[in-house]
Amino acid sequence: MNDKVTLIIPARRDPDKLIRCIRSVQSGSVLPQVIVMDCTADPNALTAARERLPEVRFFDMGMNPGRAHAVNTGIHITRTPYVMTLSPGLLVGKHCVERLCGALDGDGDLLSAQAKILSAEDPDRISGAGWLLDLEANPVIRGAGGKASDYRRRAEITAAQMDAAIYRMEYLEVTGIFDERFYGQLEDLDLGYRATLAGFGNICEPGAACREMESEAVSSFYEQLRIGNMEYFRYKYGMKGLRLPGRKEDPSQKAAVERGRMLCFQAEMELMERQELGMSVTKQTLPEEFYMQTQADGPRGVYPLYLGERAEKPAVPGLEALRDYGLRLAGTAEKVRGVLGLQ
Repeated sequence: MNDKVTLIIPARRDPDKLIRCIRSVQSGSVLPQVIVMDCTADPNALTAARERLPEVRFFDMGMNPGRAHAVNTGIHITRTPYVMTLSPGLLVGKHCVERLCGALDGDGDLLSAQAKILSAEDPDRISGAGWLLDLEANPVIRGAGGKASDYRRRAEITAAQMDAAIYRMEYLEVTGIFDERFYGQLEDLDLGYRATLAGFGNICEPGAACREMESEAVSSFYEQLRIGNMEYFRYKYGMKGLRLPGRKEDPSQKAAVERGRMLCFQAEMELMERQELGMSVTKQTLPEEFYMQTQADGPRGVYPLYLGERAEKPAVPGLEALRDYGLRLAGTAEKVRGVLGLQ
């Protein structure tokens, strides 16, 4: 068992996939400590996985509190220098964990590194190789649909996709953890962008690879969640999205956008309250002494809570601004290649 990295897997269903995912990790060159965050309301939903993986620690959330909250809980009980997050729908390459750890070992300025995620339908194609933003502050998944052979070099990205990413615990104390208002979409983009503003880097390590077990279309629920969350993301950083003259608003997105604007309003009200009380955003997290003593095996039924706050300055000076602009150009180029079918 490696004492450098802890692997956190939030799971809601399908114990067979979860078993395959963890078995692929266990067959790798580096074996991390593994914590499964059981986000099912049914206590028996993952029984098969618990029985076949007695060496893995299962942490029962008792409900589905959202991916951000589940992973944050895992981060709170992690005691290794690095923490890795993984989707249970992925198979992990033999050297994936080793090379992600090596990326952080080799560059002390990195907050995160992400594995290259390969498509289930065609392993020569990429499903995702990191988050980028384009010049109009729209999110872009780097490499989506592109040839894996075109993404062989390590590249800087705006944020790692938490489906297959590793983070340096020390720097999470500076940036904060995943903002739980996002619930289950774009919280990883938000964390990576915070890291960029703080002067830390995020990269995609092409030598580390994962593969989807099967291709899954994004449900309408999560698509609506993403649209609303982008409104909140832009609010946090003082950004403006693309609004073409004469373009009519898509009626199907109206509810999603309104939800996002409500998140912004709630965040603004909570920020005003914290300022009046002289509270830091970090006080929104339960202190370790409280939740770690709840039960011997961890904070069962007592959940840490992290709610982000708006950046004080929408623009950053110096090298951070240049880095951000360069990444925006890369994001715009990725978007253009996708539109033109050049991936």
